[in-house]
Amino acid sequence: MERRTPAFASSIRWQSANVVSQVLLQLFFIMVLARLISKADFGVMAIALVVVGFVEIFAQIGIGPSLVQRKDLQPRHVRAATQFSVGLGVSFFALMYGLAPQIGIWFKSDALVEVLRWVALSFILSGIALVPRSLLVRHMDFKRLFAAAMIAMVVGNLGIGLGLAYAGHGIWAYVAALLSQNAILGLCFWWMRPQGTEGLWGKKWHWNDLREMLAYGGRSTVFNWFNYVATKADTVLVGEFAQANPANGGGWTATGLYDRSAHLMSLPITILGKLGDSVLFSGMSALQTELHALQRVVSRGIALISWLVIPGSLALAWFATEVAVLLLGADYADAGPIVRILFIGVAFRSLIKLADAVVRATDQLIPAIAIKVAYLSGLILTIYGTLRSGGGLEGVAWAVTACTILQFLVFYAWLGSSLQWKGASAFRATAAGWLGALLAAPGYLAIDLLMPDWAVNGVDRLFLIIKVLLVAGWTAGAWTAVALRSPSIIDGGDLELRAKWTAYLPKWLGKHVGK
Repeated sequence: MERRTPAFASSIRWQSANVVSQVLLQLFFIMVLARLISKADFGVMAIALVVVGFVEIFAQIGIGPSLVQRKDLQPRHVRAATQFSVGLGVSFFALMYGLAPQIGIWFKSDALVEVLRWVALSFILSGIALVPRSLLVRHMDFKRLFAAAMIAMVVGNLGIGLGLAYAGHGIWAYVAALLSQNAILGLCFWWMRPQGTEGLWGKKWHWNDLREMLAYGGRSTVFNWFNYVATKADTVLVGEFAQANPANGGGWTATGLYDRSAHLMSLPITILGKLGDSVLFSGMSALQTELHALQRVVSRGIALISWLVIPGSLALAWFATEVAVLLLGADYADAGPIVRILFIGVAFRSLIKLADAVVRATDQLIPAIAIKVAYLSGLILTIYGTLRSGGGLEGVAWAVTACTILQFLVFYAWLGSSLQWKGASAFRATAAGWLGALLAAPGYLAIDLLMPDWAVNGVDRLFLIIKVLLVAGWTAGAWTAVALRSPSIIDGGDLELRAKWTAYLPKWLGKHVGK
């Protein structure tokens, strides 16, 4: 199955539209849902999703990434992957159904058992959708992926999920939204799948066809599992501690509060992570043997992500309480300090996501796994010690942020060596982001000083919206100033592409763009 030449510009446009639209729709879904179901429901669902997420990585054994990364993909590989992934989905559903009571005992919750058993149906749905989705990513057909995601989000989350929540079904509205969205995605992926994928059912396949993919898939699975555990360990430890110590741990309510705080922090990372997992992973897989081309793509990716997320994370951290209340409601004002600390690490975690795509595309998974293991070990020990010593949720947030920054420094030092960059090139590529933050900081300080804090002065919602819009506008101004000074951040030095995006600027502004 021939791989297309990477079309980064078109792919990034469609996948950017896809990811941003998904995040905005998901954000709207959570904003409304937070006002219809309780924090305790969010807490139970958070643990259910984390547990299923842990297991789901093994339920796929890296089949999806193998289909994208493999150079000489043949129809026999696709047929074997299709039937094997569905079989794994059914097997892991049965496993989770049987283990649910033991997990409920661990977290001291009967409600968690039934939720887990229903959410486990996602194993089957994901197994069915895995191959057509992976082939669409391999072919960089992000226009179809965008259409499928929009249909599933609107019908599943906004239609079914919010409809049931409004009708008073509580946590089961969240469960129904998840399952219906996954089912609709699977149907869309099969309907939109690339040509040349006929006859995948019914025909026999040989173990050798699958074994050729499982070596890479196994390494990818281990890497993804450690990566996933590292991003969810804080929620699990908070949930376990809160349930084991309800008097000072806060129970499911504290778990829900922390989970929503972490969710807000993860939104920018989700956007960039999905871009890295699809466009960059697929494109860099095609360039994995071309060192200089890969260096250019990675350098441009670091510069672009830094330009976006470093000033953005500074804004989110500075005005964290306002963001939390605007998105989740006044009941989540207590999340402000937690969100502020977590937002400090957004830029570093986003850049780590790019590095993850590089190591997966070039199969540099073994040293990357070692870095993830070290990070996870330090994170668990730090969080556990913080909770036991009474550091609370803010202490957990500081532990996560500190470990994230340390992981970034180690990862990028290694990445520079792996790509044979001279000196600290990997770190220097982030310069645009730090310049943007430097330009943005005076404006944030002025807004903070001139506009009263909503929590202290009890200002109305309209005032809060105006304040957040001013911050967003100033951030956009900082982005624009840096882009005008260094337009290659956006277009990579492609003058034809530069002419296209500068055409949208006012003439007096466009003429100042560097040549």
